[in-house]
Amino acid sequence: MAGQFRLRLSLIDGPELRCPHCACWYPIDTEHWEKNEWHMCLACKREKARLYAKLRQRDAEYRTNKAEASRRYRNWLKEVAPQYLSAYERDKRSRNREKARERRALLKEVALEHGR
Repeated sequence: MAGQFRLRLSLIDGPELRCPHCACWYPIDTEHWEKNEWHMCLACKREKARLYAKLRQRDAEYRTNKAEASRRYRNWLKEVAPQYLSAYERDKRSRNREKARERRALLKEVALEHGR
């Protein structure tokens, strides 16, 4: 994108900046940009983080370390603040239910596309 303008002024929307990654124009505010970081919009940063997290999940050592950290945290919580253990487990079950629901919906959608 060398040579192209990244900043424009709209009479309706005010000053806007173009993201060099997705080439979209966004208003210059904290909803779309991090403070003093203009090299990538927040949408692109979130997408990059999501893809990186997905890639990290493929690493068996990372998954093992993450599971071990979760076990250590649960054991620590059981010793230090057992009154919060039920809320922790309820929250974890809720997240798992949401993931399972999303996965079932995706599988159902794929099956409908393929006529099964």
